[in-house]
Amino acid sequence: MKKLFCIVVSLLAVQIVFAQITVPIPATLEGSIFNLKVQKGTSEIFPGQRTNTIGYNGAQLGPTLILQKGETVTINVDNQLDDTTTVHWHGLHLSPANDGGPHTPIMAGNTWSPSFKVMDQASTYWYHPHLHRKTLNQVVKGASGFIIVRDPAEASLNLPRTYGVDDVPLVFQWKTFDESKQIVEMDEVDNEVLVNGVLKGATLNLPAQVVRLRLLNGSSHRYFNFGFSNNLEFKQIAGDGGLLDAPVAMTKLILAPGERAEVLLDLSKSLGQKLLLQHFGTELPMGYPGGMMMMMMGGTENMMGPLDDTDFDLMQIQVLAPTPNAIGSIPPALITNTPLSSNGAFNRDLTMTARPQMSMTNFFLNESKFEMNTINFKVSKGAAEVWTLTNQTMMAHPFHLHGNSFWVISVNNRKPAANLLGRKDVITVPPINGAVKIVVRYDDFSDSVTPYMYHCHILSHEDNGMMGQFLVAPLLSGTHDNLSKEKLKFYPNPADKMLVFEISEKSLEKAKFQVIDVMGRVVLEQQIQVINGQGNIPVEQLTPGTYTAKMLLLGKLYAGVFIKQ
Repeated sequence: MKKLFCIVVSLLAVQIVFAQITVPIPATLEGSIFNLKVQKGTSEIFPGQRTNTIGYNGAQLGPTLILQKGETVTINVDNQLDDTTTVHWHGLHLSPANDGGPHTPIMAGNTWSPSFKVMDQASTYWYHPHLHRKTLNQVVKGASGFIIVRDPAEASLNLPRTYGVDDVPLVFQWKTFDESKQIVEMDEVDNEVLVNGVLKGATLNLPAQVVRLRLLNGSSHRYFNFGFSNNLEFKQIAGDGGLLDAPVAMTKLILAPGERAEVLLDLSKSLGQKLLLQHFGTELPMGYPGGMMMMMMGGTENMMGPLDDTDFDLMQIQVLAPTPNAIGSIPPALITNTPLSSNGAFNRDLTMTARPQMSMTNFFLNESKFEMNTINFKVSKGAAEVWTLTNQTMMAHPFHLHGNSFWVISVNNRKPAANLLGRKDVITVPPINGAVKIVVRYDDFSDSVTPYMYHCHILSHEDNGMMGQFLVAPLLSGTHDNLSKEKLKFYPNPADKMLVFEISEKSLEKAKFQVIDVMGRVVLEQQIQVINGQGNIPVEQLTPGTYTAKMLLLGKLYAGVFIKQ
């Protein structure tokens, strides 16, 4: 009886300790120069016990980087691990050399200093390691952090943006701990969930007003199905890469590993109340990790963790007094997005398969595994492509594309849900012949050496080769097997001041145009308005000689020769 009494008292003490834990808010870094040190440390995740972790500028996780659209920044990453790492700026529109994929390793003791102009829309992004075969190992130990991009369009809206008060970043992570409370570098049977680095069940204090929660599923494997107690409604205002056209009313929100969402919660009438943010695993679709998985042949590869297909509390929200100048309402409209047109786009197919067919661990993209020295294909800079992603496996896969956002055309041949209609860089491809169509166009960067990556964002799958890579060919140069080719007609030819071109395509579109001299140098590059198959090119500034002109329009490459007199 005495032993039982001691156990009960101990359990009550642990519960009291947990109840007193508040959700920590990451520190911020702002400016044009950022310094990050990736390092080992220990964290007290469980009371009285130290867990080995990895963090940026601290023991685990990292500071939130606040970036301003249009500014040029330099980020110095000092690797103080005893191993190689990389840092991928997940979701940012960057050149391949700055993207931080497997081809830009940072050796132990070295510093990597990418510089780039911030070109992204206001939204929530993140950073994490991306070293091939070691991404999972470093991410599950805690190496990740938020990036918040701000821009004038978002600043003009009446939205919460006081960091850590009514605008709060929250990273949710499934993890596997062993009996000694150390993080296991695997993700098949995760047995715990952390919120901003502390155990689920901690408290977040929020004011009684409209608040903004920036949700990130930073897990290596499992999905979250977010919802509030009493089925409380919230409004999603942003996805991976920017604001939506208008807030979308929801009571549940599924996020895949790597996926983000910004939601508004109206707490103006909830002063003094306590709410619960919960995970509804029992409502995840079949085959989504974290919910009910498909039963394999003989049941030998079921892949169910102890918390899968269950509902549980993620954190408690305590509603406190409102702040001065509190946001009291949610705007009915946000920004106007203009999705990419798929008209004339090149079609590309990517198929997800497993070997054996019913496997839940051994996956392929187009029947291939990732090889560092193999370029899977090339895309043409400035040319739109429609990618059809087909999943022939028994589980859902979150597909991530590097260096650019894409637009979702359809999911299982249906129009995407309203909250998927903005810029995306992660999209779930449903299991058992699920299909997603996306449209993407790489306008700004090309590189003949360093590729962009595409992969499943379940990190064990990625590390095991469910990943590919592609090069973006320089605009209108090199070989473009994915483009049909037609001739440009010019008059007058020779030309003095203005060159008029004519093509067979009669649509009203803007086209990419280049003029190349006899030495192969690009001497003129600009966007040209094509009206009824014709357009004008100013050539007065060119020196006399023979030139090649190339134009990219609606998936066709036009070329011709003219003389400047």
